[in-house]
Amino acid sequence: MVVERTPTGIGNLDSIIDGGFLRGSLILLAGNPGTGKTVFSAQFLWAGAEKYGENGVYVSFAETKETFYGWMAGFGWDFEKLEKEGKFRFLDMVTVKEEAISSVLEKIIHEVEDLKAKRLVIDSFSAMAQAFRESIDARIILHTLLGRIVRQLGCTTILIAEIPTGQEKVSLGVEEFVADGVIILRRGGGRK
Repeated sequence: MVVERTPTGIGNLDSIIDGGFLRGSLILLAGNPGTGKTVFSAQFLWAGAEKYGENGVYVSFAETKETFYGWMAGFGWDFEKLEKEGKFRFLDMVTVKEEAISSVLEKIIHEVEDLKAKRLVIDSFSAMAQAFRESIDARIILHTLLGRIVRQLGCTTILIAEIPTGQEKVSLGVEEFVADGVIILRRGGGRK
């Protein structure tokens, strides 16, 4: 049986994980603020579009398109150019409230299908989950995301989650149970 992989394009990561993430998998990318989750995810999308011919969608519940494009330009990644070429879409969902979450999911599905995207990043599940009153609602959204976007559309997805400073637990504590893989980023600085 041949297992299809989605190369990340991130340093030596692909050699460590047998050529990339499993195609159509959901990867939870977690870490404290400032550990590079957004940069990691942007590089995954940039490499997909530029090196591997795979379109991508970035869904942001945390920052605006202008801020994202500005930060990523500092790394030499021109996402505005990718967008003009029809290889990338940025969905700004910073102001979404609970009532709108189902329409947001439909929009994400529509954009992934329309762009024929093979890569999706949701930044961040922690910010999106704040729109819910109950954590069970967040779990339902995760299963919808898994079933409709990741599995049916074969879209390899990175789901970003915050680990609050001073804690070990990933935001709601449910994300890691539905993910196919978990990557936790930590700050360097040496060990004592």
